[in-house]
Amino acid sequence: MSILGDIGLLFARQWIAGVDEADAIRAALKVNSKNEQVILNYLGENFSEKGQARRSVMIYLNLLRQMKINRIRGSISVKPSQLGILISDAEFYRNLSRIASHAYGLGFDVWIDAEEYEYVDRSLGVFLRALKRHKNIGMAVQCKLRRSMDDAMGIAAKGGMVRLVKGAYKEPAAASFEDDDSIRQNYIEVMKTLVSKRAKVMVATHDASIIEEAIELGKRRKQKIKFAMLMGIRSRLAQKLADGGNEVHIYAPFGEEWFDYSMRRIKEEGHAILLLRSIIQQ
Repeated sequence: MSILGDIGLLFARQWIAGVDEADAIRAALKVNSKNEQVILNYLGENFSEKGQARRSVMIYLNLLRQMKINRIRGSISVKPSQLGILISDAEFYRNLSRIASHAYGLGFDVWIDAEEYEYVDRSLGVFLRALKRHKNIGMAVQCKLRRSMDDAMGIAAKGGMVRLVKGAYKEPAAASFEDDDSIRQNYIEVMKTLVSKRAKVMVATHDASIIEEAIELGKRRKQKIKFAMLMGIRSRLAQKLADGGNEVHIYAPFGEEWFDYSMRRIKEEGHAILLLRSIIQQ
């Protein structure tokens, strides 16, 4: 890596766990030391060759073994386009099932990350098929999408875990809510509906107003709400939640493609400000 690259990675370490599994485990141990759980994700997407997808599988299998050895409290998260959905649904299913089986044997859950709108139908279909055999899997649902209520309830009806996110991708206007208020309102509606059904839900957001709503909702329903945040963003809020007895999960990505991930996060609306604020507060 060049000197410029080293400097960039040093800066990105605020929200990147590192470049390999050893870095990821070190970051996970640090997260766990704060009474927070971790969601580890190996960076990489849009793979069109079986070799690329299967290399990702091997990395996740090794990561899970290392998590067990080091007694990491947490889970992993994978992407459909990382595990072969561009090749075929069958390839994605095969790779997801292998990871889920291995994770179950070691006592870990597996999340499926949200990706672009064009993958949602197929990803959900493969997920629901896999859920019949693997009860330790969950899926992220983007509340930016108008279909999010149906998707979330469909997953919950089958006993699956739902990780609610606002959504990071630019989607077709006809399929998505465009303004922040509409996205926030939809998020709250989906969250309330899931909680009312006592579904397995994780509230993944840095939006303090939604977090406050979730805490009050949990109190009224006498139900513990799980929270998730990105590594390096609003860390003080995450710590405050954990100190208050809430279950908090920190999404910590790692891998050689850290630069592309960092650029995408910085470009996301609102995240650049949150990142800058978090860096200043360190």
